[in-house]
Amino acid sequence: MSSTPPDDARWPDVVAATGGDAGAVRGDQRLRLLAALATALADASDPDEVARRAVKVLAGTPALPFVQLHLAGPDAPRPAATDGVEVPPAPADGWPVAAVLADGMPRLLPPRTDDGSTAPVVAVQPVPDPDGDRPAGVLVAALAPGGPVDADDRTFVELVAGQVGTALALARARRAADGAAPAELRLFQALVERSGDFIAVATPDGRTVYVNPAGRALVGLGDRERVDGLGLVDFAAPDARELWRTELIPTALREGHHRAESRLVRRDTGEAIDVDHQTFTVATGDGRDGTAFVATVARDVSDRQRALRRAEALARLAGALSSARGHEAIVEVVTTVGPAVVDAVALRVALARPGRTVLDVAGGDVPAERVPVDAEAPLARAVRDNAALPLTGVDGRTTGLCLPLRYGDGAALGALEVRWAGPVAEDEALRNLLDAVAGLSSQALQRAELTGSAQAMAGFAARLSVTRSTAEAIEVILDAATTALGAELPGLAMRDEGRRVRLWHHGDVPGTLAATFRDLTVDDPRPIVRALRDGERIVLRDRADFAARFPGLPDPVGGHGLVTTVALPLFGAGRRPIAALGFGWRREQPLRDSDLALLDTVADLCEQTLERVRLAAAEHNLVTRLAGRLRSSSLTTPRGLEVATRYRPAMSGLHLGGDWYDLVRQEGDRLAVVLGDVVGHQVEAAADMAQLRTMLNTLIRLGVPLEEVFLRLTELLGVGFLGTCLVVVVDPRARTARVARAGHPHPVVLPAGAPPRTVQTENAMPLGMVDRPMTVTTVPFGPGDLLVAYTDGLVERRGRPYDEGVAALHRALVAVRDEPAEAIADALLRDLAGSEDDQALVVLRHLG
Repeated sequence: MSSTPPDDARWPDVVAATGGDAGAVRGDQRLRLLAALATALADASDPDEVARRAVKVLAGTPALPFVQLHLAGPDAPRPAATDGVEVPPAPADGWPVAAVLADGMPRLLPPRTDDGSTAPVVAVQPVPDPDGDRPAGVLVAALAPGGPVDADDRTFVELVAGQVGTALALARARRAADGAAPAELRLFQALVERSGDFIAVATPDGRTVYVNPAGRALVGLGDRERVDGLGLVDFAAPDARELWRTELIPTALREGHHRAESRLVRRDTGEAIDVDHQTFTVATGDGRDGTAFVATVARDVSDRQRALRRAEALARLAGALSSARGHEAIVEVVTTVGPAVVDAVALRVALARPGRTVLDVAGGDVPAERVPVDAEAPLARAVRDNAALPLTGVDGRTTGLCLPLRYGDGAALGALEVRWAGPVAEDEALRNLLDAVAGLSSQALQRAELTGSAQAMAGFAARLSVTRSTAEAIEVILDAATTALGAELPGLAMRDEGRRVRLWHHGDVPGTLAATFRDLTVDDPRPIVRALRDGERIVLRDRADFAARFPGLPDPVGGHGLVTTVALPLFGAGRRPIAALGFGWRREQPLRDSDLALLDTVADLCEQTLERVRLAAAEHNLVTRLAGRLRSSSLTTPRGLEVATRYRPAMSGLHLGGDWYDLVRQEGDRLAVVLGDVVGHQVEAAADMAQLRTMLNTLIRLGVPLEEVFLRLTELLGVGFLGTCLVVVVDPRARTARVARAGHPHPVVLPAGAPPRTVQTENAMPLGMVDRPMTVTTVPFGPGDLLVAYTDGLVERRGRPYDEGVAALHRALVAVRDEPAEAIADALLRDLAGSEDDQALVVLRHLG
């Protein structure tokens, strides 16, 4: 058996919602039960008879499986009637009937059993006495198990108890007056007149004949205003009024009861009020068959419906904001979905972008605009003062409100303007709702700002990653770093010759400002030089901060409109300052922890890039000098040949070195042209290139047959390296060119007066994998003919088929075929630019 519940186990203030078809079925069952109860109690003339009839009608039904009725007595309550199909377990000391009679407060006993089985919730409800201040009795009713107790459960039990209390009062009145009908009618009228609910009586055709005082106040009728012709149709909007005659009243007449929620229109103001109303048929009792009136009892539920509508709209706003991407999409959601949340006619949003002096304003029925932050417009004042600002009409009453939108630390990021159709009472519920809308909007805008910063930083990093020189890196830093930070007027200070400091800047920096930073030296006291010299990050919140930290120093940056400024040192190897980046904002920019972290990220990216291009330039110079010494051992060109050679190393990131060429003079004015491509880059590739070039040069000079050169090379060097190679032995006297190829691109021959063609040879394995003599291909090479040998960097491009690159080479050759060999080599490198790899090129012409 469960223990006695505490005395304060009363109806909860917050109850669960009932929805769906199950709720509709349960409501219909309860309405029918109330109608049956009213019929059963209509002519009961004794309180005990009322109790017996009530329990007989109610108990054992799906809605109330168990019912007890206790009547108040002179000394203690007495059980008047009890019944039920299943008796729920009572508390150890019984149902709290006496406590309910004492304080008139209902009790709700949760289901509790010792064996863990399901038990119904039991309501111990006072039965009101219309003629007294104390309850006439106590109703103990078990609610059908199967879900949480909700608002409909409470209303249903109250209605049952109310009907029983009214019947008890009428029974006592009948007994006291020996059944005198006028006294009963006077009692009923007194009960109705004292009720706080809307109660109206109408004829079956919808004409109102009576409205109680509470009902008159609700619909806006004066105390003496006649109700003749006032129809119950005033519950509905004009386009729905006919439904009262065709649906509500016929249903009540047919089934005895009808319940619905609708809107009642006030007669004086036209305001629509949400009401929960029940309509019953009432017999006249004068013995004439078929005569009845329609009575309607209604309760104002406008506050509840308004709260539900607002909660649903707030949920829609939160869902839409969670999926919106970017500031524009978020503003669109706030200004289109937000008005329904606060019953406003229009919402506008003002965004204060970091450091900018104007607000971006959008929403409402006006076009988007930009408003200066220092303007007197309400939105600007709300942002500037970071405080709510009421908007009033000509009568001084509030018709709108400007709310600041804030970052997590409380700083303003914008403002929200709300306007209503008329004056509103700014109560706590509305203010909480406005705060919720502002909070959701602020969170979404902060998320968009962080996302935008991340995207800007990703773009900044991507642009820096492809820079190949210090000048390119500086250009990107000046252009993209401040874009990612929303700042202006960037400058980059770097050491120049001796003690001089050079300031790099964009052309949008005013000339008068740039002139003040000329002729800088390392001991200059200005913030950007101090950051370069001492490695100190200097953040100046405003110009007063500048004056306090640098007293007596001119402030040209502040004179050109910047308020918050930063000098950010950039470090190289060994944490030695190598540069300083300066920039600022035209409005005070409170730099939060997230902003300072963003500055650190910008500094890291800039430092890595400057160090990378410095190392790349140094290594590029080293490899270029090394490669220049290894290109050719032929100091003279054989008679009858014109030769041009080119080598252009790649410089994308740290990819350096790799391709090479060599010219070897042989007997009889023959010339061996050798081109190769070693797998790998940097100095290691240059070392492999030098070793490979030396071995091939030696083998060719020793007269090793061309067919066996690559096989001998494998025997000497083994298979510890990979690469491609091409050897073309040109004999101007024999007018031939003999070609041996190990995985290398095919050379191109341009015969005099004929189109270019690729010299096709048998497929061959690359260097390091040749294990047999090669097949040598011989082609004609006569006076006027051109021969071009190259590495793959000349024709290969990312995202383009290899054959298209070869075709482009053919077209470029045709365009310059009559030029000297040197001019042809320059033209090919120019016309076939854009490679990310090394390029080696040899152009030969047979002069005849």
